Amino acid sequence: MKSSAFLHFLFLLVFKHRSKHIAVFLIATLMIALLSSVFFLSASLEKEALFTLENQPDFIVQKIVEGKSVPLDAEMADNFRTIPGISRVTPRVFGRYYLPDFTRYFLIVGIDLFDEQTNAALRKLSEEIDPEAFLDKPRMIIGAGVATWLKNHYFPDYYDFRLPDGEAKRVEIYRTLPKESQIVSNDVVIMPVDLAREILNMEETEATDIAIEVPNDAERPNIRTKLLLANYDTRIIAKTDLRKAYRHLFNYKGGIFLMLFLVAMATFMLLLYQRYNMINTSDRKEIGILRAVGWSIRDVLALKILESFTVALFAYLTGLLLAWGYTFILQAPGLRNLFLGFENLPNEAVLHPVWDGGVLFSLFLFFMIPFLGSVLIPVWKIAITDANEAMR
Repeated sequence: MKSSAFLHFLFLLVFKHRSKHIAVFLIATLMIALLSSVFFLSASLEKEALFTLENQPDFIVQKIVEGKSVPLDAEMADNFRTIPGISRVTPRVFGRYYLPDFTRYFLIVGIDLFDEQTNAALRKLSEEIDPEAFLDKPRMIIGAGVATWLKNHYFPDYYDFRLPDGEAKRVEIYRTLPKESQIVSNDVVIMPVDLAREILNMEETEATDIAIEVPNDAERPNIRTKLLLANYDTRIIAKTDLRKAYRHLFNYKGGIFLMLFLVAMATFMLLLYQRYNMINTSDRKEIGILRAVGWSIRDVLALKILESFTVALFAYLTGLLLAWGYTFILQAPGLRNLFLGFENLPNEAVLHPVWDGGVLFSLFLFFMIPFLGSVLIPVWKIAITDANEAMR
């Protein structure tokens, strides 16, 4: 059989049966669009989070009391600096400042503009700040989510923080962080370290944790052991642990949607199988005529499989395009909050396009193989029957 004639007949058949395929096409497109949106969103957020993680220290040292992280003595950093292999030790001051409703909070981060041990991300920010203008009065640098909240609550230029003694501390806005970093800086408030300690009710010698950088990968396991032996009441968090936690988090949330997709897909395939298993008289006659004019069973199966494949392929591609537009053009309204969270300030971070060919190909196989399999068996049962019997 000539391939051109076969393809011509194939597309004529698809067009003739368009009313029969439209419901299958719409349901399949919706399923692919929903799951692809989840994969696109998860991949974009994961890439941004892992990129930000590269600026984090190799180790974070926290003090643990009764299973909770508590402020530690910042002078511990001097002991860590004596350990060979450690290049940078930075006591860090940060903490949550809860707003009057006690459900939302700012993440206050203290920064020392003159500390050479400041980590890479804050060090780059320090270079963009005029120290004299930033320190001449209480000022802060805020994330985009904080800026939106302040404007909505009529604090366009400043905010009055409530100190532990009940007094109000007015802090002016110095600048707003760019939206490109909003995924991680949405609720962040950066201010001088002494001011941060005052608002968070921390002593001058206290720090939230200590950041440690070790340039040599081979030395990190040994240094981690030394840190644990030196301080029995501390917890050591490695950058590799954070990277695994991020991946597990995004894989877990994406996996939930994948399981729902598989359940929906199994139901859809069962309905599709039953539908093709009850082929009507006109379809039986069509197959019988093809067999009578000389088509082999192989040709009939190829025609029907390609007919279903054409519908499924268009549904898959349409679903991908819809998911792409929903995620990266419309910025995934509604769905993004399932990954970024509802509990704190709304995060309007920009989602940047990310293609994961392996995931999309796996999705294609998960969708296409069951789809074609549910069509193949019923059509094969009719194709092997006698042509005269099929046309009755």
